[in-house]
Amino acid sequence: MYLAEPEAHITPDYEQVDLQPILQKEHFSQEDYQLLWEQTGLSKTAIDQILDTRFHPSKTILDYQQKFFDTPIYQCYSNTVISHEEIIVNQDGKYTIGTSIANVQEGDVFITKSSHTFGWRNGHAAIVVDEENKNTLESITLGTNSRLSTVSRWESYPNFIQLRLKDTDKETRAMIAQNALVYLNDLPYSLGMGLWHWKNQPQDSISCTNCSHLVWQAYQWYGYDLDSDGGFLVTPKDLANSDLFEVIQVYGVDPNNIWS
Repeated sequence: MYLAEPEAHITPDYEQVDLQPILQKEHFSQEDYQLLWEQTGLSKTAIDQILDTRFHPSKTILDYQQKFFDTPIYQCYSNTVISHEEIIVNQDGKYTIGTSIANVQEGDVFITKSSHTFGWRNGHAAIVVDEENKNTLESITLGTNSRLSTVSRWESYPNFIQLRLKDTDKETRAMIAQNALVYLNDLPYSLGMGLWHWKNQPQDSISCTNCSHLVWQAYQWYGYDLDSDGGFLVTPKDLANSDLFEVIQVYGVDPNNIWS
């Protein structure tokens, strides 16, 4: 069943412009980076990574731009008895990617609006725990334990937001990610973290988690409270709106209003 549900994918409602004049520059201004962000969903961090490592960087950035303005086909399917999510498919109905993720580091957080329960887009979240092998740690659905997954799975969502903790070095973020792998892997899924379980759990006695709580708890143990509204529950939206994050890349969402 193919659905065009509201907010599953937002294609820009503004003009796709010619980026070649910018890409031919030796150095980009702040205004150039802003235009590239609005045209590709790539932050300055992601743009600079592409320019440093790709053989034909201008073509690569133009590819990102085209995918950012394309509207993908996606399929909605049930992943539990109460929840659904959308995945991008090709014309034959087989899973495919919408766009590739340009820059991945351990500790990065991914958010999508593609998961929904009873029509509410509660979303989904994950943390990158292995940069080399592109592995994430996720608490995916009710009735399953948290486990390793892959970054490539996120490239098949019709929308995603990639976040990175501000003002910290790569080694610190990697340490947080590895600690999450030790203490937050293979835990039962619980909807009630923050309700019938205390939200902040000790490392040596935590017994359950859920997708957004897993990410929040991993950083909370190191003194970073990513819950933007400070409530009993932490949701993917709360993570997406945290001032402690910088946005690295977006796809299928409004780059100037990632989750209102």
